[in-house]
Amino acid sequence: MAEQNHHKMERRSAQDTGQAPEAVRYRAEPGPSVGASRGVHRCRVLFITYHFPPSMEVGAQSSAQNVRYLPLHGVEPIVLTVQAGHYMGVSCGLDVDDKGVFQGRVIRTAVVPHPYVVYRFFRQRLRSATDRNLGQRNASDSRLWQSAVGRWALSLLETPDIYTGWFIPAVASGLGEIRRSGVNHLLSSAPCWTNHLVGLALSRLTGLPWIAHFRDPWTQVPRWKPTSHLSARIEATLERMVVRHASSVVCVTDRHTALLQQCYPDLPPGKFTTIPNGYDEAEWNSMAGDVTSAVNLKNDRFTITYTGSFHQERSPYPLFRALRDLADRGEVDLARVKVDLIGWCEITEGRSVKKMAAEFGLSGCVNIVGPLGRILSLRRLVQSDLLLLLAEGLTLQIPGKTYEYLRAGRPILALTSGGALADLLRKTGGAWVVDPVNDNAVLGALREAYHGWNDGAVAPEPDRAVVADFDRRQLAGRFAELFAESRVARAE
Repeated sequence: MAEQNHHKMERRSAQDTGQAPEAVRYRAEPGPSVGASRGVHRCRVLFITYHFPPSMEVGAQSSAQNVRYLPLHGVEPIVLTVQAGHYMGVSCGLDVDDKGVFQGRVIRTAVVPHPYVVYRFFRQRLRSATDRNLGQRNASDSRLWQSAVGRWALSLLETPDIYTGWFIPAVASGLGEIRRSGVNHLLSSAPCWTNHLVGLALSRLTGLPWIAHFRDPWTQVPRWKPTSHLSARIEATLERMVVRHASSVVCVTDRHTALLQQCYPDLPPGKFTTIPNGYDEAEWNSMAGDVTSAVNLKNDRFTITYTGSFHQERSPYPLFRALRDLADRGEVDLARVKVDLIGWCEITEGRSVKKMAAEFGLSGCVNIVGPLGRILSLRRLVQSDLLLLLAEGLTLQIPGKTYEYLRAGRPILALTSGGALADLLRKTGGAWVVDPVNDNAVLGALREAYHGWNDGAVAPEPDRAVVADFDRRQLAGRFAELFAESRVARAE
C-alpha cells in the first residue's frame, strides 16, 4: 500500500470498534525451501523497521509477512524495531504478541522524544499568548509570520520524518545484536526513512552488506508534509547516500525501479531490482470456509467495500457522485446498495465523509465501519460485490491493499489516472480502471458492476494464476537470492 505520511492519521485499535479480539497466530509452515533449491546458504539478517506488529501501519504488516517466510529460504531474520508503546495505534486482534506474528527474535528499543513534540507544545503556547496580547490586525500579521517561519521549521523537524528519535537507540541496539548474534547481512524497509538511516549507519560501522527496501518513493513524488528548499536538499542528499552505499536497492514497482535507474545513471542498473508487495496465503487458508461460502452467496444489497484511510488525495467523492447520478436516472435502487468504508475514513481532504454522503442523499447507503482486525477485514472483502481502490496521482506506487483485493477474487473498481496500479490491474484482469475525473467513465463502470450483480451474471475475477505470483512465501525467496548474491560478491 502507498504509505507516506500514513502516521498523521488518527489510530484506533480493533478493541475500540467493539469487535472481539482475534487470537490468530501465524508461523512459517515447514515446506520446501525455494532459496535452498537454488543454492542459497543460510544467513542471519538484521531486519530494520520502525513499524512492526502490533502497529496498525501498512508497513508493519508488510514487514511481518516478509520476515515470516524468510526462514523457508535459508534466512534467519532478527527484527530490530521499537517498543509497542511508541505506536500511535495498535491492533488488539491478529498480533497479540511477537510470537503470534513471527517465531524468531524481535528486539524492541526505546525512542528519544522527537523535537516535533516540543515544537507543537511551544506553538500552542505562542498562539495563545499572541491572541491575548495583540489586536486583530497585529494578531493576523503574527500568525502570518508564524505560518512562514513555522512551516520552515517544521519542514526541518520532519526531515526525513518524525521518527529520527529512534536513530541512536536503534544503532546502539543493532550494533550489540550484530556482535552477539553473528549477523552477516542488513535489510532496512522504508518508509519511515529513518529506517534507512539506521541501515546506512550500521553498514558503515560494521562493513556488512545491506539491502535498502523502498516500499514507496522517497524524493520523487509530492510530499504530504511541510517542505522547504533546504529540507528538500537534505532529503535528496540522504537518499543519494542510501542508494549509493546500499549493496542492493529493492523497489516494489517496475516504474519506481526504472526511475531510480534514471536518477542514478552512474550506478550499475543491476543494483536496482523490483520485488512487489503481496499477500499472505496463510491468512487466506485460515478462512477458506468463509471464502467458499461468500462465493456461493448473493448479498441482498449490492455491497461496495473500501479498506484503509482517506489520506493524501484519496476521496470517495467520485463514487458518491456516480451513485447519485445513477439513482437519479432510475438505474440504481439506493435501497439495494451498501457502501462499507472500513478503516480511518471519517475525514477526506478536510471534509466530513458523513456530511459528504448526506449531501448526495446517501446517508442510508454509506457505513463508516472503522478499523477492524485483519481476519475480519479480509472476510469483508470476500463478502463484497465490488472493491473500491483510490489511487489518484499514484503513478509510481501501488496501494498495499491491492494484493489483498486481488486475492479476494472480487471485482475491483480502481479510480486512478494511470501508472503502476493500472499496469498491474490490466495484467491481472477483473477490474475497471477509471480516471476519477472522468465522470462518464466512473458512472459507466459502476453501472456495469451493479447491473451484473442485479442480473446474477458471473462477476469478473482476477486471473488466479497471475495473482499467485504475489504470494509472500515466493517473494521472500527473491530477497534470499539477493542476500546470497551479496555474499558471493563479498567472497570474490
